[in-house]
Amino acid sequence: MHELSLCRSLVTTLEQEAVTRGLTRIVRIDLGIGCLSCVEPEALRFAFDAVAKPQSLARCELAIRRVPGQARCHGCGRHYEVHRWLDVCPGCGGDSRDLEGGDEIMIEQMEAC
Repeated sequence: MHELSLCRSLVTTLEQEAVTRGLTRIVRIDLGIGCLSCVEPEALRFAFDAVAKPQSLARCELAIRRVPGQARCHGCGRHYEVHRWLDVCPGCGGDSRDLEGGDEIMIEQMEAC
């Protein structure tokens, strides 16, 4: 379960950000998780609750938004959304493409008090 190691890295990043910004408590984190990232949101949420967190992240809420992938078709040049690795171009049915997002995990917003 790689979500556990991702959560450990996330907690480390958030803790460093809290220190840098002088925050005493972070109450909510909004994450964007790409549909092609191979990260299961519920497993990530479970891991986030299970991993040891510093006082600044105690009872922090984790909000997750799925982000669709973006691709450009080599055959017809169309830009389109990709929700699964095997999605084909809706314009020409081609499967040769350049991915332009959807495999990332990003902190979109952080709420502190």
